[in-house]
Amino acid sequence: MVFGPAERLDAAVRRIAPQVSVSLVRDEDAGLTRVQITYRNRGPLILGWDGQTYRRWTPDDGYGALLPSDPEDAARRAAEMLGARIRIATQ
Repeated sequence: MVFGPAERLDAAVRRIAPQVSVSLVRDEDAGLTRVQITYRNRGPLILGWDGQTYRRWTPDDGYGALLPSDPEDAARRAAEMLGARIRIATQ
């Protein structure tokens, strides 16, 4: 299995905000995998990789709001967008 941008974001979201529901959704028509995130009654927030950065995606409008290109930063931003608590790493 390929560990591409969607899989990296999925793993980062699970680490940073383990209380959210996250799944990979394959768009067979476009041949792309997107990440769907839900928190409580908020969402789904669907994020995809546009080749340079993560972006919010909607079926009606396609790609929209930009998120950071780093999966960890994008995961934090996605959790914030849904109001989910972010796990703080301790050493």
